[in-house]
Amino acid sequence: MDINFESISFTVSIASIILAIISLILSVLFYRWSENSNKEALKNSLTIENSTKRIQELFDLFYKDTFGLMKNNYEIMQSNFFNNSFSSGDSSYSMKEQLEDVIISFITKSKVVKIEDVSTFVMKNYSHLKMSNNDISDGINNLIRKNIIFSSNNMLSVNIQVESDESLGEG
Repeated sequence: MDINFESISFTVSIASIILAIISLILSVLFYRWSENSNKEALKNSLTIENSTKRIQELFDLFYKDTFGLMKNNYEIMQSNFFNNSFSSGDSSYSMKEQLEDVIISFITKSKVVKIEDVSTFVMKNYSHLKMSNNDISDGINNLIRKNIIFSSNNMLSVNIQVESDESLGEG
């Protein structure tokens, strides 16, 4: 058995050339596919980026509108609460009671307040009550006697004990 090395060598070299051509074709195909895939990924990332920016703009707009609306409603409620004038024809609600309600509301909102600040607030914002400093001081002293507000060193606050007793009585 005589092995012909020339024919084997020729066959192997042709197979090698065929494999080289196939690998070259495949590398070109894979390069084109990856290039197309990269272009598509770039388009998708740009679309995602634009969508994200749009969502952020909408969120910012929604945030501004919502909190602007909440702020306006709060300011309107606050102005209605402090500027609510009571009917002077209501005989069941005396000027003294109106004054006491205004004082309690102001102290409750402010937590701790000076006596002078209460007088200034009432005279400035509730001039329709036509109360003097003495009337306001009498109202404050009356609330202190009733244990509704607490006074210490010219500072006033709502009596927490009375508030908690009232909340226990309601429940």
